[in-house]
Amino acid sequence: MQTKKRGVKRNILSKAQICFFLVFLVALAATFKLGYIQFSEDDHWADVADKRGLRFRKVEATRGNILADNGALLSTSIPFYKLIIDPTVASDDKFNSGIDSLSILLSKYFKEHNKAYYKNLLISDRKKGNKYRVLSTKLIKHKDRKIIAKTWPILREGRNRGGVIFEKEESRFKPYGDLARRTVGFLREGKEGNTVGKGLEYSFNKELEGLNGQALYKRIAGGRWIPMDEVAAIRSVDGYDIKTTIDIDIQEYAHEVLHTALKKHDANSGSFILMEVSTGQIKSIVNLGKSRNGNYYEDYNYAIQHVTEPGSTIKLASFMALLEEGGISLEDSIETGQGKYEFYEGAVMKDATSYGYGKLTVQEVFEKSSNVGTSLLVDSVFKEKPDKFINYLKDFHLVDPLGFQMKGEGVSRISTPDDEKWSGTSLPWMSIGYELAITPLQVLTLYNAVANNGRMLKPYIVEEILQGNHEIKEYEPVVLDSKICSKSTLENLQKMLVGVVENGTARNIYSEDYSIAGKTGTAQKVKSGKYTKTYFTSFAGYFPADDPKYSAIVVIDEPRGDEQYGGTVCAPVFKEIADRVVIKHIDRFIEVNEDLEMTLPYIKAGNYQDLNLLSKELGLQTLDQHKNEWVRTQVQGDTIVWVDNRGGRQTVPDTRGMTLKDAIYLLENQSMKVKVLGEGRVQTQSVAPGTKVVKGREIVLKLQKS
Repeated sequence: MQTKKRGVKRNILSKAQICFFLVFLVALAATFKLGYIQFSEDDHWADVADKRGLRFRKVEATRGNILADNGALLSTSIPFYKLIIDPTVASDDKFNSGIDSLSILLSKYFKEHNKAYYKNLLISDRKKGNKYRVLSTKLIKHKDRKIIAKTWPILREGRNRGGVIFEKEESRFKPYGDLARRTVGFLREGKEGNTVGKGLEYSFNKELEGLNGQALYKRIAGGRWIPMDEVAAIRSVDGYDIKTTIDIDIQEYAHEVLHTALKKHDANSGSFILMEVSTGQIKSIVNLGKSRNGNYYEDYNYAIQHVTEPGSTIKLASFMALLEEGGISLEDSIETGQGKYEFYEGAVMKDATSYGYGKLTVQEVFEKSSNVGTSLLVDSVFKEKPDKFINYLKDFHLVDPLGFQMKGEGVSRISTPDDEKWSGTSLPWMSIGYELAITPLQVLTLYNAVANNGRMLKPYIVEEILQGNHEIKEYEPVVLDSKICSKSTLENLQKMLVGVVENGTARNIYSEDYSIAGKTGTAQKVKSGKYTKTYFTSFAGYFPADDPKYSAIVVIDEPRGDEQYGGTVCAPVFKEIADRVVIKHIDRFIEVNEDLEMTLPYIKAGNYQDLNLLSKELGLQTLDQHKNEWVRTQVQGDTIVWVDNRGGRQTVPDTRGMTLKDAIYLLENQSMKVKVLGEGRVQTQSVAPGTKVVKGREIVLKLQKS
């Protein structure tokens, strides 16, 4: 009996295996046929689809956002729609009963033609069987699309019964305008159909672009293709968001300060980078170039891509090499004479002063940025072994690219003893910032390492890849060198950098409130193969010097006028931005002068009921001289006088001194578009009070904390 059961089981198992094998063969054949059709007969079936007027076409995915460190939008995709109708779809009853109202709405919305034009156009298209009518070349907003689809006659019947077609076109929008525009970048199609671009848009295109979907389209008269349905056959997948390390408040302030400096000095271009010392995060990066009309725009990434001779900021590397090699101390002295030294016939090294500095200590050579002193020291130590000096520069990561996250990083150039043009003057001149060309970012990375107690970090600007609130990838600090130099060298360099601000070429930015360490730089520019009296100026450093939190570099190319040196052109820009950073991000005790007399609170403008209530709570004396709801203040002695605010129903109100909430309420009720810069109360407005209101006009409010 047991043997019989085992036989039955084997029989069943054998049949099951045969069935499985047959199913496998069928599946294999189907797969082969599918592959054959897809790859071998693809053109054939595409031709069949074309003859039937059907085709799958690409549906673009929504591109991801680029965000500041606080989530503010630096770049986003805004959907717009082209309004199209197939006038033949609607029934006679729907078409005839709705055509008049629809024509009126079209005329009022687009403001291009009168209602008779649209009515005659659509009736004519319907009679001729025209299935594709673009109602306007103007694109409609997403919110308007919803209203049109729900409320407009004929169109509210939808695609299948009303013939309405909304063709989506996404536009890349930068809410902060020119702010960090070159860093955010762009993307476009090249001449050969390839993708080209710059900045983050291009460097992180793979993450931002998403996956395109497919939708079935049909061909209509005239060769046009229209979607068969609003729902795609294969849905697109939106791109990821990238979150940057940019602090938008500091970015905005740095942009304004650098822009002002460039205009003041009539310079060609300028750049600024702010880096967090402990992480290498780029908190601000500004790049401004002068256009033909004399204005300054974010036109090129000078901070990351521009490779040039840096001048005296490179002396930090020269003295780092000297101290590491040994044999000198900061108290040693060297004779610099009358500020000139002839290394070889016709090759004369000069200091910035015409009178010279005479005998200087090594510390003073650095503080006063003596070219003669620096070059003599480097030449005396490395003349017989220039390769070792070059190797030091390589060890300090000044020769090879840093591997920054954005594509297009500049490639440094440096002379070596193997070059045909290498001569006895190459080493001395290299020690003061010539015969090598590097980017501002490379210079800053070295200074940041000194601020970070010798730990060199790779700078980075993107910290997260996000899908909604879900983190896809996180970028963390990367250590390039855990110890860029010895502890004793580091301590000496830190002392030297502080000395530049306290006693040297940057003492004009010395502050009692917090300490700054840094180095000025001024390099003569080469034009037509010759050095000229035009300059590339810079200042690099960190703050607070006793507990470094941020490092920064300012570069201004070819300033004109009386001030043409790094100490007078770039250092003040560094200081002004550093002041803002310290106030916002660095906690420090501020002394309060108890002898100050009590002053009236900061109340300048707003709603009368709100301000009057506040004044009563504070026990302030007030006087009413107003008729309207919105008022401004005038102070007469110890009394606040309420007067009418300027601006009527058809004129722009005066929002200066108001809270942002009050200002937005007033301006949006006037149908104006409000753009806000800064924090606090309204300080200035871009459209003058009393100006006639233009519906939809943008007004920029600059805020400032009181």
